[in-house]
Amino acid sequence: MLKFFGISKKDKISVKDTANIFAVALNKVVNDGFPEIQNFLNKNNNLDKSPEISDEEIKWFRLIIFSGNLHLLSTKFEDAEALELRNKIVDELILFLDEDTEISMDLFLNYETYFNDILLKQVDPIETMAVAVFDKYNINDCQSELLKRKNEPNPVLFNELRKYLSHFIWNWDEFLEKCKITF
Repeated sequence: MLKFFGISKKDKISVKDTANIFAVALNKVVNDGFPEIQNFLNKNNNLDKSPEISDEEIKWFRLIIFSGNLHLLSTKFEDAEALELRNKIVDELILFLDEDTEISMDLFLNYETYFNDILLKQVDPIETMAVAVFDKYNINDCQSELLKRKNEPNPVLFNELRKYLSHFIWNWDEFLEKCKITF
């Protein structure tokens, strides 16, 4: 009834605290979920050989997930709010990339440009994330000769990968149901 009158009992949360919660939670999901993606790709029956993705290669996956999620801010917030939130989130996220924040920022910004270039062709952020995984882990080299020549991902593998990656997207709707971000 209170929501009907425009009054809600949402917790108010600052942009800085939101950015921190987002970054810590997303990084945990990446750390916990990367072995699943790694195993899925390394042992996939739709590939002729394993890409042999190592544990150290989580960095690329982290950048893909961070970039995809940051892109989605523009779909949930007004431009000025999305920009403010993005900047605070980036400040938090780069701490997970490298101890040197300058190196982290360069790495992130270069990767975000790479992601946005793919996004121009794909439109869908989850599909873009799948293309980035396919590219960064050289999955094309592990496919059948026909798919290698076409430079196209195996459609079955690609759809499964998209489904896996959809679990790495922050649920802003659920968060905003419980919290009101104070900009």
